[in-house]
Amino acid sequence: MNTVSIDFQFILENDGSPLIVFDHRGRILWLNNAAEILLGYTESRDLFDIALTHAPKDYGSKTTLMDLRYQQLIFYAVSVSYNSDDWVALRLYYRPRAGEKRHLEPERLIATDINNLLEAAITLFKMQYKQKLSLLTDQDLPPLRIDQNNFSKLLRKALESFRRSSQIEVSLKMTIGEFIIIDEKRYPLLRLKIKANGRYCDEDGVLQDLAQKLQIVPLLEERSITLDIPFVQ
Repeated sequence: MNTVSIDFQFILENDGSPLIVFDHRGRILWLNNAAEILLGYTESRDLFDIALTHAPKDYGSKTTLMDLRYQQLIFYAVSVSYNSDDWVALRLYYRPRAGEKRHLEPERLIATDINNLLEAAITLFKMQYKQKLSLLTDQDLPPLRIDQNNFSKLLRKALESFRRSSQIEVSLKMTIGEFIIIDEKRYPLLRLKIKANGRYCDEDGVLQDLAQKLQIVPLLEERSITLDIPFVQ
Protein backbone atom coordinates (compact mmCIF):
# COMPACT_ATOMS: atom_id res chain seq x y z
CA MET A 1 0.00 0.00 0.00
CA ASN A 2 1.21 3.50 -0.81
CA THR A 3 1.37 5.26 2.57
CA VAL A 4 1.18 8.65 0.81
CA SER A 5 -2.54 7.99 0.29
CA ILE A 6 -3.22 7.48 4.01
CA ASP A 7 -4.76 10.45 5.81
CA PHE A 8 -2.53 10.43 8.89
CA GLN A 9 -3.95 13.72 10.17
CA PHE A 10 -7.43 12.19 10.28
CA ILE A 11 -6.06 9.24 12.27
CA LEU A 12 -4.27 11.49 14.76
CA GLU A 13 -7.24 13.85 15.13
CA ASN A 14 -9.45 10.95 16.18
CA ASP A 15 -6.90 9.08 18.31
CA GLY A 16 -8.07 8.49 21.88
CA SER A 17 -4.84 9.82 23.42
CA PRO A 18 -4.47 13.62 23.76
CA LEU A 19 -1.79 14.97 21.40
CA ILE A 20 -0.67 18.62 21.36
CA VAL A 21 2.03 20.32 19.31
CA PHE A 22 3.50 23.52 20.81
CA ASP A 23 5.84 26.09 19.32
CA HIS A 24 8.97 27.09 21.24
CA ARG A 25 7.02 29.74 23.17
CA GLY A 26 4.28 27.39 24.33
CA ARG A 27 1.63 28.42 21.84
CA ILE A 28 -0.49 25.59 20.45
CA LEU A 29 0.20 24.84 16.80
CA TRP A 30 -2.08 21.80 16.56
CA LEU A 31 -4.09 19.49 18.79
CA ASN A 32 -6.42 16.54 18.33
CA ASN A 33 -9.98 16.03 19.56
CA ALA A 34 -8.92 14.26 22.78
CA ALA A 35 -6.58 17.15 23.62
CA GLU A 36 -9.46 19.64 23.22
CA ILE A 37 -11.32 17.74 25.94
CA LEU A 38 -8.23 17.71 28.17
CA LEU A 39 -7.89 21.50 27.87
CA GLY A 40 -11.28 21.79 29.52
CA TYR A 41 -9.62 20.52 32.71
CA THR A 42 -6.20 22.19 32.71
CA GLU A 43 -4.22 25.08 31.21
CA SER A 44 -2.11 24.68 28.08
CA ARG A 45 0.83 26.30 29.90
CA ASP A 46 0.87 23.48 32.47
CA LEU A 47 1.01 20.91 29.68
CA PHE A 48 3.79 22.83 27.91
CA ASP A 49 5.79 22.84 31.15
CA ILE A 50 5.39 19.06 31.35
CA ALA A 51 6.62 18.76 27.76
CA LEU A 52 9.71 20.86 28.51
CA THR A 53 10.47 19.01 31.74
CA HIS A 54 10.28 15.55 30.15
CA ALA A 55 11.67 16.25 26.68
CA PRO A 56 14.69 14.22 25.50
CA LYS A 57 18.03 16.05 25.61
CA ASP A 58 18.53 15.55 21.88
CA TYR A 59 16.17 15.32 18.91
CA GLY A 60 13.91 12.29 19.18
CA SER A 61 11.19 10.95 21.45
CA LYS A 62 11.08 10.06 25.14
CA THR A 63 8.33 8.32 27.13
CA THR A 64 8.10 8.89 30.88
CA LEU A 65 5.91 6.94 33.30
CA MET A 66 4.13 9.34 35.63
CA ASP A 67 0.78 9.77 37.34
CA LEU A 68 -1.27 12.72 36.14
CA ARG A 69 -4.86 13.46 37.09
CA TYR A 70 -7.15 16.19 35.85
CA GLN A 71 -10.47 15.49 37.59
CA GLN A 72 -11.90 12.43 35.78
CA LEU A 73 -8.98 12.20 33.35
CA ILE A 74 -6.17 9.98 34.66
CA PHE A 75 -2.92 9.31 32.80
CA TYR A 76 0.01 6.98 33.48
CA ALA A 77 2.63 8.21 30.97
CA VAL A 78 3.61 11.00 28.59
CA SER A 79 5.68 11.02 25.41
CA VAL A 80 7.57 14.10 24.25
CA SER A 81 8.89 14.28 20.68
CA TYR A 82 10.70 16.87 18.54
CA ASN A 83 13.16 17.03 15.66
CA SER A 84 13.27 20.81 15.42
CA ASP A 85 13.75 23.70 17.82
CA ASP A 86 10.54 25.23 16.48
CA TRP A 87 8.06 22.72 17.90
CA VAL A 88 7.55 20.00 20.51
CA ALA A 89 4.77 17.39 20.69
CA LEU A 90 3.23 16.05 23.90
CA ARG A 91 1.14 12.89 24.02
CA LEU A 92 -0.60 11.59 27.16
CA TYR A 93 -1.69 8.00 27.79
CA TYR A 94 -4.86 7.19 29.72
CA ARG A 95 -4.62 4.85 32.68
CA PRO A 96 -6.99 1.87 32.24
CA ARG A 97 -9.63 1.86 34.97
CA ALA A 98 -9.88 -1.20 37.19
CA GLY A 99 -13.03 -3.12 36.40
CA GLU A 100 -13.40 -1.29 33.09
CA LYS A 101 -15.65 -4.01 31.67
CA ARG A 102 -19.21 -2.79 32.13
CA HIS A 103 -22.63 -4.32 31.50
CA LEU A 104 -26.04 -2.74 31.13
CA GLU A 105 -29.53 -3.98 30.26
CA PRO A 106 -31.39 -0.88 28.99
CA GLU A 107 -34.62 -2.78 28.41
CA ARG A 108 -34.88 -3.41 32.17
CA LEU A 109 -34.56 0.29 32.99
CA ILE A 110 -37.36 2.85 33.09
CA ALA A 111 -37.27 5.96 30.92
CA THR A 112 -36.91 8.78 33.43
CA ASP A 113 -36.81 12.57 33.58
CA ILE A 114 -33.55 12.96 35.50
CA ASN A 115 -34.45 16.52 36.47
CA ASN A 116 -37.46 15.23 38.39
CA LEU A 117 -35.26 12.83 40.39
CA LEU A 118 -32.74 15.58 41.06
CA GLU A 119 -35.37 18.09 42.18
CA ALA A 120 -37.00 15.49 44.45
CA ALA A 121 -33.67 14.74 46.12
CA ILE A 122 -32.99 18.45 46.60
CA THR A 123 -36.46 18.99 48.10
CA LEU A 124 -35.85 16.20 50.65
CA PHE A 125 -32.45 17.66 51.47
CA LYS A 126 -33.90 21.14 52.04
CA MET A 127 -36.57 19.71 54.36
CA GLN A 128 -33.84 18.39 56.66
CA TYR A 129 -31.06 20.95 56.20
CA LYS A 130 -31.20 24.73 55.79
CA GLN A 131 -28.14 25.38 53.61
CA LYS A 132 -28.42 27.63 50.58
CA LEU A 133 -28.51 25.55 47.42
CA SER A 134 -28.43 26.68 43.79
CA LEU A 135 -29.29 24.46 40.83
CA LEU A 136 -28.26 24.91 37.21
CA THR A 137 -29.65 22.36 34.78
CA ASP A 138 -31.08 21.91 31.30
CA GLN A 139 -34.82 21.40 31.64
CA ASP A 140 -35.02 20.22 28.01
CA LEU A 141 -32.93 17.09 28.55
CA PRO A 142 -34.75 14.11 27.02
CA PRO A 143 -35.60 11.11 29.23
CA LEU A 144 -32.89 8.55 29.91
CA ARG A 145 -33.06 4.99 31.17
CA ILE A 146 -31.75 4.56 34.71
CA ASP A 147 -32.35 2.57 37.91
CA GLN A 148 -34.52 5.16 39.63
CA ASN A 149 -34.29 3.66 43.13
CA ASN A 150 -30.50 3.38 43.30
CA PHE A 151 -29.98 6.71 41.55
CA SER A 152 -32.24 8.46 44.06
CA LYS A 153 -30.24 6.85 46.89
CA LEU A 154 -27.01 8.03 45.29
CA LEU A 155 -28.33 11.59 44.99
CA ARG A 156 -29.49 11.67 48.63
CA LYS A 157 -26.18 10.31 49.93
CA ALA A 158 -24.18 12.72 47.76
CA LEU A 159 -26.15 15.75 48.95
CA GLU A 160 -25.99 14.66 52.59
CA SER A 161 -22.19 14.67 52.47
CA PHE A 162 -22.49 18.48 52.11
CA ARG A 163 -24.85 18.82 55.06
CA ARG A 164 -22.62 21.29 56.95
CA SER A 165 -21.64 23.43 53.96
CA SER A 166 -22.89 27.01 54.02
CA GLN A 167 -23.71 27.15 50.31
CA ILE A 168 -24.02 24.33 47.77
CA GLU A 169 -23.94 24.53 43.99
CA VAL A 170 -25.46 21.78 41.84
CA SER A 171 -25.18 21.59 38.07
CA LEU A 172 -26.28 19.03 35.50
CA LYS A 173 -25.29 19.21 31.84
CA MET A 174 -24.55 17.09 28.80
CA THR A 175 -20.84 16.84 28.08
CA ILE A 176 -19.45 17.53 24.62
CA GLY A 177 -17.24 14.92 22.96
CA GLU A 178 -17.06 12.57 25.97
CA PHE A 179 -18.56 9.11 26.27
CA ILE A 180 -18.43 5.86 28.22
CA ILE A 181 -18.19 2.40 26.67
CA ILE A 182 -20.62 -0.21 28.02
CA ASP A 183 -21.00 -3.59 26.29
CA GLU A 184 -18.82 -2.24 23.47
CA LYS A 185 -21.31 0.56 22.81
CA ARG A 186 -20.64 4.26 23.26
CA TYR A 187 -22.97 6.31 25.42
CA PRO A 188 -22.84 10.11 25.80
CA LEU A 189 -22.30 11.44 29.31
CA LEU A 190 -24.37 13.62 31.58
CA ARG A 191 -22.23 15.33 34.21
CA LEU A 192 -23.73 16.06 37.61
CA LYS A 193 -21.52 18.18 39.86
CA ILE A 194 -22.11 19.16 43.47
CA LYS A 195 -19.61 21.53 45.07
CA ALA A 196 -19.28 23.59 48.23
CA ASN A 197 -16.62 24.72 50.69
CA GLY A 198 -16.24 21.21 52.12
CA ARG A 199 -17.99 17.91 52.75
CA TYR A 200 -18.02 14.77 54.88
CA CYS A 201 -16.30 11.77 53.27
CA ASP A 202 -17.41 9.11 55.77
CA GLU A 203 -19.81 7.43 53.33
CA ASP A 204 -17.70 7.60 50.18
CA GLY A 205 -17.60 3.81 50.10
CA VAL A 206 -21.40 3.72 49.87
CA LEU A 207 -21.32 6.34 47.11
CA GLN A 208 -18.76 4.29 45.17
CA ASP A 209 -20.87 1.12 45.48
CA LEU A 210 -24.09 2.83 44.35
CA ALA A 211 -22.31 4.48 41.42
CA GLN A 212 -20.85 1.14 40.33
CA LYS A 213 -24.32 -0.45 40.28
CA LEU A 214 -25.51 2.37 38.01
CA GLN A 215 -22.43 2.30 35.71
CA ILE A 216 -21.78 5.87 36.84
CA VAL A 217 -18.18 7.10 37.09
CA PRO A 218 -17.75 9.06 40.35
CA LEU A 219 -15.06 11.57 41.25
CA LEU A 220 -15.11 12.22 45.00
CA GLU A 221 -13.00 15.18 46.07
CA GLU A 222 -12.61 17.24 49.23
CA ARG A 223 -15.01 19.96 48.12
CA SER A 224 -16.98 18.37 45.30
CA ILE A 225 -18.61 15.27 43.87
CA THR A 226 -18.79 14.72 40.13
CA LEU A 227 -20.91 11.95 38.63
CA ASP A 228 -20.51 11.00 34.97
CA ILE A 229 -23.83 9.37 34.07
CA PRO A 230 -24.25 7.26 30.90
CA PHE A 231 -27.03 8.75 28.79
CA VAL A 232 -28.98 5.62 27.88
CA GLN A 233 -32.11 6.04 25.76
